[in-house]
Amino acid sequence: MMTPVAARTLFPGLSDKTFLDAACVSLAPQPAAEAMRQFVEMAVTCPAVDASQQHIAMDDLVGRARHEAARLLRCGVEHIALVESTTQGLNAAANAIPFARGDNVLVADTEFLQVAIPWAMKAERGLDVRAVRSRGAVLGVEDFERQMDARTRAVCVSSVQWSSGWRVDVCRLGELCATHGIWLVVDAIQELGALSMDLSTGWADFLVAGGHKWLNAPFGCGVMYVSARALAQLDPVSWGYLALESPRGGWQEYFETPDITPFRPYIFPRVGRRFETGGTTNYPGAAGLRAALEVVNALGIAQAERRVLELSAFAREALRRAGAIVVSPDAPGGTSGITVFRRFDDPRQDRALAEHLLSERVFIAVRYTGGIGGIRVSTHYFNDEEDVLTLVSALERATREP
Repeated sequence: MMTPVAARTLFPGLSDKTFLDAACVSLAPQPAAEAMRQFVEMAVTCPAVDASQQHIAMDDLVGRARHEAARLLRCGVEHIALVESTTQGLNAAANAIPFARGDNVLVADTEFLQVAIPWAMKAERGLDVRAVRSRGAVLGVEDFERQMDARTRAVCVSSVQWSSGWRVDVCRLGELCATHGIWLVVDAIQELGALSMDLSTGWADFLVAGGHKWLNAPFGCGVMYVSARALAQLDPVSWGYLALESPRGGWQEYFETPDITPFRPYIFPRVGRRFETGGTTNYPGAAGLRAALEVVNALGIAQAERRVLELSAFAREALRRAGAIVVSPDAPGGTSGITVFRRFDDPRQDRALAEHLLSERVFIAVRYTGGIGGIRVSTHYFNDEEDVLTLVSALERATREP
């Protein structure tokens, strides 16, 4: 099994900066860059015997990425689709779930705006988007339960809240939703790739994560999980031929058959890829995503999680010693790779502080939602304690300077 120290060597982007911002756009590992380089070479030279075989080889890249995603999520590959982004996946879920006028969906008040947008755009058709109020930076299952009623059709939640780092107990939330027949849609972009997410029991109906954050994929391609219940009961709103069952003999033989016709029954198997576009897709992105997933699977997500949470705890303690106010809660089970802190009462001063840190090549970000937030630090498995100490040293220098 790969170690975190060995994994760090795969990220050349760490050589000239202290990178603590995987929660925005992460660095890609060298194997992902190499996989994309190989794809581009294949696209330039067409090494296959003909262009049809070239297309089949490109489609195989997508299948390999699905398998690595299923391995990470501990589910069958039939539950996995590849999506361009979290946005695409959230829209696919929102458009597949049937709503009647007067139904409601629950969304937390500390969410990233994209979590709310697909549902908010259905308001004119009578869908009520209800705000679940967080308690400071804490968002509990009971906060959702209080807002539920007989007309609640879905809950859409980020498993890790982007402006606080709070880790929602989505497994328990899934159990609650299943009890009441409510669809659970999870935005896992701030968790998947850093923390363990075991979907072997199917606690979510849809789980979506773009690849460019904690999965370390370099290019618009991410993962969507679709539960057995959703596959059995829901249909996508768009259809593509590559989501069909492959014809006997494969697509090349099918296309060479004289009597094929577009006027035929179309049977789409009830597997995750029915929610993909089903056409020519982001093949270089799939190649990069597959290689990035291979890195975290070689490391092992349990080991990655231990390292991420160790560094998060180390960062919180070091920041407190440096006089920072840590916004992210420390409740057991509620921590993640995101640590948010403030140094001043005035957000403008913290913004200036962040600019100073960036000028010293310490990569962090400033994020707020609903009054919750501050300077956001991301500690990933490729980071180490020295990165955190570099951040703290830069923080102390900045606050000493007039």
